[in-house]
Amino acid sequence: MTAYPHPHRKYVDFGKLITDTWRLVWRHKFLWFFGLFAGGSTSLGGWNGNFSFDVGNQGDRSSGQPDQAVQEVSDWITSHLTLILILAAAIAVMLVLIWLWSIICRGAVIGSVRDARQGQPISFGSAFSRGREAFRRLLIFDLFLLLLALFLVAIFTAITLIIIFLVAVAGVAGKILLGVLGLWLLSFIGFGLGLLLCCTVWFLPWLLLAIIVMYATRAVVLEQARPVASLRRAGRLMMENLTQTLFFFLISIGLGVGATIIIVIAGGVSSIPAIIAWSIAYGQGWPTATIVIASILLILPLGVLIVLAALMNTYFTSFWTIAFDKIAGNEPADEPKWSRPPTPALPTTGQ
Repeated sequence: MTAYPHPHRKYVDFGKLITDTWRLVWRHKFLWFFGLFAGGSTSLGGWNGNFSFDVGNQGDRSSGQPDQAVQEVSDWITSHLTLILILAAAIAVMLVLIWLWSIICRGAVIGSVRDARQGQPISFGSAFSRGREAFRRLLIFDLFLLLLALFLVAIFTAITLIIIFLVAVAGVAGKILLGVLGLWLLSFIGFGLGLLLCCTVWFLPWLLLAIIVMYATRAVVLEQARPVASLRRAGRLMMENLTQTLFFFLISIGLGVGATIIIVIAGGVSSIPAIIAWSIAYGQGWPTATIVIASILLILPLGVLIVLAALMNTYFTSFWTIAFDKIAGNEPADEPKWSRPPTPALPTTGQ
């Protein structure tokens, strides 16, 4: 078992942490490429449209033939089953490849931030090497978390199936057992709700779990820890530095809100030329040349959003990496401003 140092709680200058992270990310812009795929800070959502049609004349025809519509859909799926399977397999392979690449990018950003903070020169090649070096450990860590989540889901599923079975086929003994099980579940839920109410923050357990995973990820990359050891290390660090960790979280939330506002404003401003072009195309009856120009202008807001998302991801990955190193004792403690010696007064000459 690896023995980790457990330094006394160190002072962290949060303002210096914010500015140091920004300087590092801005100085090494090649990290943005890896940060775009590292994940964790942004989410890309899709557009959800709601189409409605006047079905007054079609309602009787469509509602009177539901079986025919179902049969048509079934026939289409049957006749295109090979194509559907190929598309599903291609999407699955693409998602797996993106996940594997994100593992490399995560290790690249975290490892490069540590190297830069230690005064070592970093480059695109060294960052990629860092990502490849941490790939196997992060892959095992992600698979461990996945298996753990599946195990918990299996437990709750088994409990649910047992309850359904007892309700469906059990006799008197089964009903008694069901009552005992229900009483235990009610006690467990009541205790959990009481604990959450005492904490006064409903999402606090999930918040702490997310922070533990973030710390554990850095322990895997920077300290070569195994999955269980990294989670144990992360939990101990968080509990020993709980106040500072919560401040890290609050600062990241505040910065995230500000960054999201900037991204929305930048995306809206950069979309103005495309909006004008599409409006002109609509007014002129959709001429081909105007549609092409309007489509090309859509590249501008898309590029702005991608760049800002990459910057945002890289910043917060670096922020939590530096924060981890500070509370783990891998960096010198910041000097409290109130403990700095006062500037000596200039000597006065006698008259």
